Amino acid sequence: MNQKVIKSIFLKYKFGQVKSIKKIEIGFTNKVYLIDDKYILKVCEDLENEDNFEKEVFFYNFFNEKIPVPKIRFFDNSKMIYDKYFMIYNKIEGDNLYSQWHLMNDSERKDIIKQLCVILRTINKSSYKNFTHQFKLHSSFNWHDKVLYNIKKSLKKIKQKKLLSRKTIEKINSFVKKNHAVLSEQKMALVHGDVHFDNILVKKNKIFGILDFEKMDLYSLDFTLDVIKRMVDYPKKYISKDFEKYVKKEDYSQLLICFKEFYPELFDFKNLDKRLDLYALEYELATLLNWPNSKEVKRMIAQTISYKNSAL
Repeated sequence: MNQKVIKSIFLKYKFGQVKSIKKIEIGFTNKVYLIDDKYILKVCEDLENEDNFEKEVFFYNFFNEKIPVPKIRFFDNSKMIYDKYFMIYNKIEGDNLYSQWHLMNDSERKDIIKQLCVILRTINKSSYKNFTHQFKLHSSFNWHDKVLYNIKKSLKKIKQKKLLSRKTIEKINSFVKKNHAVLSEQKMALVHGDVHFDNILVKKNKIFGILDFEKMDLYSLDFTLDVIKRMVDYPKKYISKDFEKYVKKEDYSQLLICFKEFYPELFDFKNLDKRLDLYALEYELATLLNWPNSKEVKRMIAQTISYKNSAL
């Protein structure tokens, strides 16, 4: 989307004359612009992501009075003004939590997690009836089968593309066969599937915004911990390059302990460690398909299944 189109959109919908446009370098799926330091323009560049993009708009509106989410000013999915979906919302003042985490002491960090758990509990306890109706989804399904299906689907593509060695694929299959039954327990709820610190805005040690609801969906409650555990194991995974230099692994080592203190229900599952391993494996296999030459992702897979072999 060029500046001329952006200016015409803002004039058409009476936002006024645009004075400044700044592209924000975050994410890979969408393009994001800061307009006049007042509005965020988010454009869905990937056709396959349009359902998730529309879902994000739904949840921003749905949670508008319940938790600190962006206030949608305009959403267009007609493709008459521009040939992509786009949304405009008010900019939320604050910094992403990654940029502030290294400046906080233990007490301040603990309080942030306490605030976040209040927000997550509000999300999890909200009815998903309107969501499933709006997007024509089944409100009941087998969580075990859903996770297992995703793992097998990714693994089949990986095998076809020869992204992992035959031995590694055998080890993965063996790991899944041995542990998949732990997923039979399920507690379904609306869950923010991407609640890492880049999606949390803070100001003066208070949470002012929570972003990126494209991965909000019906999941088992403990799936919330998938991203949190990944921040513990790989604290640089989601952080922008500007703040990587501030990352110390020990600053993230207590995250799961804090979450357990303020939201113990997330941990109330049998064989939680293996459940989280299977969630991690699901994520890593899908990531490998997008980044087939990534040695880091292959190492993550090996670590998840406890496979020590350099020839992955």
